[in-house]
Amino acid sequence: MSYKLVDMRTDGWLARTGAYLAEGRPEFCFSFQGMGMNLRIDDGGNFWSRNSIPFVSHLGGNPYHAPSLHAAEGTGLYLLYGCRDSLETYQFFMHGRACASILRAAYPENEVADRTPWDQRKHSIVFVKTAVDSEMMRRRWAQLPRLVRDILHDSAAAVLSGIDKPVATLCAQVLADRQIHWGDRQELFLSTCSMVDFYARAVRSERMVRALMRHNALIVGDWSHLDQSGARADFRKSIPAHGLDELYADTRIVVTTTPTVRFAVHERVIAGLLAKAAVVSDTTPYLQQLLRDCPSLHGVDLDQHTFTDEIDQALTCCLRDPAMSAKVGQSAVVARELFSLDALIQQFLEYVALENYRHKLDWWMIFPPPAPQQVALASAV
Repeated sequence: MSYKLVDMRTDGWLARTGAYLAEGRPEFCFSFQGMGMNLRIDDGGNFWSRNSIPFVSHLGGNPYHAPSLHAAEGTGLYLLYGCRDSLETYQFFMHGRACASILRAAYPENEVADRTPWDQRKHSIVFVKTAVDSEMMRRRWAQLPRLVRDILHDSAAAVLSGIDKPVATLCAQVLADRQIHWGDRQELFLSTCSMVDFYARAVRSERMVRALMRHNALIVGDWSHLDQSGARADFRKSIPAHGLDELYADTRIVVTTTPTVRFAVHERVIAGLLAKAAVVSDTTPYLQQLLRDCPSLHGVDLDQHTFTDEIDQALTCCLRDPAMSAKVGQSAVVARELFSLDALIQQFLEYVALENYRHKLDWWMIFPPPAPQQVALASAV
């Protein structure tokens, strides 16, 4: 299969796209994060729909963070989300009009996973995460109108309570409890979800770092806003992203925190498993079920007051387990099967086949599609 690549960050990308299309109609188009999916023609219609070119896009972020990336609609457009949380936001709260579904996560194999035996690796414990100061975020909230502050604080408390529900569902409940209906003005609801999401991530990451400070751990990220006096851990501000596989492959325990998603697996968990390291992470019932055959994964609950004891116990259990060398190998086999890139590509192609089939059913439509100006308005909301 041949392909053409368009870099939308460069000047003249639209002209190059037109030139490629002039060479022949592609079987389908693909992008990450909805890029290029909402390309419009003069009358406001979607370019890809008008030309009957299927377009599939893999969206890793929840729609409430950048709604405009999820605004494309039309026939032949497929928004494929990395988790059910994001799909539910699009479906139930944004009332999305394009076809949407879920893709299972994928991650490339670690080429150096077998370089160093597990019990001979340099690092005992490694945690890699961009640092965000949660207290600074709360100080910014203090400048907002009182009602907005109250909504944010109540929503954050709900998300950090450990309830097994997505952020959008919990924020919607807070607004409902306050008898606030946002109607078509989605910016109030979506911005609340986004701010609470980022705040909860920061809080959970800080909790993990504080717990790891007491251990012989390598903590990567600029965590200078935390008091590090007396810490046993070694802090490093950053590493090149391309060096992450090698670092994990020389680590016995990869520690991570997931974002605020409840129905997905984060790539750092997958990366740790494929590096044949033990993985200690906050977890969810969904994650525990999905990775039930990975004996080197240890879940902790960062939202409970006992989380420090749980982390200490999980780390000790991993480091002292005489069977861990075998367990990390077993987990890597499971992870390769669950999260292969080939399986991801196959999923994309299945949706292209689905669109080709659906295209033959156009005569089944009873009602005409909305007029172009209505489509454009819906995309802008």
